[in-house]
Amino acid sequence: MKRQPTRQHVLATCTPATLALALALITGGCASLDPKPDINRAASTVAERSGMTPVWTEPWEASLTSWDGRSPLMLEQAVAMALRNNREIRAEVEQIAASRADLVQAGLLPNPVLGLTLRFPFDPVSGGTLIGAQVVQSFTALWLRDGKIKAADARLNQTVLDISDKALRLVAEVKSTHARISFGQLALALSDENLATIQGSIDSLEARVRGGEGTLLDVNRARQQLVKAQSERAVVFRDLAKDRRRMLELIGFASEDAEWTADGSGAALSTAAINESAVIAITVSQRLDVAAARSIVEAQCADLSIEEKSRIKDFGLGADFERDVDGAKTIGPVIEVGIPIFDTNAAQISKAGSLARAALARYEAVSQRAIREARIAWVELDSASRLAEQYRSTVLAISEHNLTLAEAALKSGQADVTVLLDSQRELLDARRTLNDLERDAVLARISLEEAAGGRIPSLPAQ
Repeated sequence: MKRQPTRQHVLATCTPATLALALALITGGCASLDPKPDINRAASTVAERSGMTPVWTEPWEASLTSWDGRSPLMLEQAVAMALRNNREIRAEVEQIAASRADLVQAGLLPNPVLGLTLRFPFDPVSGGTLIGAQVVQSFTALWLRDGKIKAADARLNQTVLDISDKALRLVAEVKSTHARISFGQLALALSDENLATIQGSIDSLEARVRGGEGTLLDVNRARQQLVKAQSERAVVFRDLAKDRRRMLELIGFASEDAEWTADGSGAALSTAAINESAVIAITVSQRLDVAAARSIVEAQCADLSIEEKSRIKDFGLGADFERDVDGAKTIGPVIEVGIPIFDTNAAQISKAGSLARAALARYEAVSQRAIREARIAWVELDSASRLAEQYRSTVLAISEHNLTLAEAALKSGQADVTVLLDSQRELLDARRTLNDLERDAVLARISLEEAAGGRIPSLPAQ
């Protein structure tokens, strides 16, 4: 009759598995798969840099609720809706949960391996059944655990920073699109006003021709200006329609009606009040893609450390239980050690070192690119602000003065109505040009904030 293993044998057999389980609970039990703290960290970074807090722990809106799709769209509404409803950024946020899972996995020991042996004799008379069991736990991960956790934590941090950076770029694109819509609406209104002025000139010239004071050439030249102005208005209307539809996609409602306006109260010109050296300092300190590249360097250095400690691929401890044909039972320890004869892990160490050096070079390249982008954006803002201010104080001021003189000359009889209409048209042209210059200055300011990695405290509020 086959003897059952005693309680002592069972305890001795299970000791390695129990030890492995205890180590697994100690090393990985405190890690959590909940990505909300990491998502909130990314949201806080975006809120600090943009002034708008993303709501990424709640689902995106299935229908318009925070905006009715008809009333003027405010900039704050557009940014908040884009951060919550934009599908691309929400897909990126899911990467945080994946990186959090990798961090938890890095702290876990591999599962113990249970081996069972059952051998049958060829001759049942001369032999009996042999039964054996073996439990082995690999402990190689113990001395690799710190390096794996450090690498996974650095990659999680890189994911959070990368998503925060992409969210800020989304905010910048929403701001730019909103500004183009606001200035486009004003340009469309100025185009309509210009068309009305040109039509008034045509009516006046036709009246003079009927009175025998003018020529048909003057009328045709005015009509030519009218056709040109109509073509320019069509281009403004087209660009405005495209920007509105782009905005709908950014805020997550691409199929909604585009017959709405943007609240342009926030699209005002702000003069650059920061020097170039300050822009460089701010960029270096708060540019998120630079910080993300630095996290990759830390992760690759941790990977190099892991490979250097992995010369011995496997080291396991366990226990072996065996019952022979005579019914005798034996139990003893099992040690498994991988002997580094053919594979000393030199190739993987060399590869990890190369990847670490490449990550450092990419980090330096990202830093250089960030500084270059910020400096160019500063030049654009400085130039656009000065040009708009100069145009306002000279060309626009002269055009307004000329209109005043034309009105006075008309009242005194020194000029006819065509002089007044020409002065009005010139003033409208100056206003349209100034509108374009101010739009360029506002877009340059948004580009500077994007290039610097967020809001710049030294600049006045937009």
